[in-house]
Amino acid sequence: MFDFIAFIVRFKYIILFYLGIIVLLWIKRKKLDIQAKVIVLYRMKWGLKWMDKYASKLREWIILGGYVGVGAGYVGLIFISYILIKNLIDIIVNPATTPGVSVVLPGINVPGLGVLPFWYWIIAIFCIAIVHEFSHGIVARAHQVEVKNTGIVFLGPILGAFVEPDEKKMQKQPDIVQYSILAAGSFSNILLAILSIILLLFVFTPVQQAMVEPTGFTFDSYQKGAYPMAEAGIKPGTLITGVNGETVTHFQNFSQILSAAKPGDAITLATAEREYSLILAQSPDDPTKGFLGIKDIRNKFELKSIYQDSGWSVLYSSIDWLAGFLRWLFLLSLGIGLFNLLPLPIVDGGRMAQVFLHKLKGDTLGERRYRQVGLFFLVLLVLNLALPWLMKLF
Repeated sequence: MFDFIAFIVRFKYIILFYLGIIVLLWIKRKKLDIQAKVIVLYRMKWGLKWMDKYASKLREWIILGGYVGVGAGYVGLIFISYILIKNLIDIIVNPATTPGVSVVLPGINVPGLGVLPFWYWIIAIFCIAIVHEFSHGIVARAHQVEVKNTGIVFLGPILGAFVEPDEKKMQKQPDIVQYSILAAGSFSNILLAILSIILLLFVFTPVQQAMVEPTGFTFDSYQKGAYPMAEAGIKPGTLITGVNGETVTHFQNFSQILSAAKPGDAITLATAEREYSLILAQSPDDPTKGFLGIKDIRNKFELKSIYQDSGWSVLYSSIDWLAGFLRWLFLLSLGIGLFNLLPLPIVDGGRMAQVFLHKLKGDTLGERRYRQVGLFFLVLLVLNLALPWLMKLF
């Protein structure tokens, strides 16, 4: 039976967040522009003076960066188009292949990263949208193209931002200028992803590692099938600290020991509570390798004793939160940046393709080819997302 009270308690902050959004929309209801019945736009002038100031102060550098972004944008367009085509072929040829394309939403488990928390998602999406849209605006202003409005967009539960350049003035600009304005958003998202991973690898991770010591590893779920860990009753979340009498502090240590074992071999696993004796199964990927049947494996750590007072503990928790946020910001910013380079009518890559095809084929034939290309990639995207799910049903 559904426990409504438990649901409210568990998701109280998320519910309060969206209640706040609903109140804001109600207060500003007369200034809202509703499009396609699901997209809500709230237009403002916020940030326009900032764009003008820095577009004037750094005009040459912004224009140069915009031109670099054109090259990066077309490389990204070709790359993401290739990935979509290759991924669909892989799914058809080998249905067991892990899909390379998926929608990343709160609660979804991403291999290697775990479950995406709501607050990471909403903050990252808003940051990505701000960087993306303001990059369009500042490059437009550097080329003397007017930006009429900025604003906030609500698409169901998704919160984002937008800018509105003067489309008529923009279309009168040379092709390279149009390309640079259109590519600026995705290029800035890719740069944001690069900055995130640099900060994570060279700042936050070293600080974290200096403050903790490894204690073992755990796992979040079982592989499908009757495999040793599930049959032994070792539950997800259990801390594994040793194997065959040897202490293991990282999964990598354990993996090296396991790689020498074969199906049918007996091993002993040590946990914080007790030891378990297991018989290794046969790996579904390599019949010569032993297999335990677990996935979503994570190393576990604890603070060193000198950092266990409350002040250091709070500092470490903050660093750990930011490190987790940077991991998701990297994935989401890179993914959204590349997605926006797809030659689809609704995103920047489609607009870039439209400008190119109009130049190549003329306005009438170019528009026809643009619509054909857009439809092809729309079908391709839908198949990439839906086909793995449909194949599981049948």
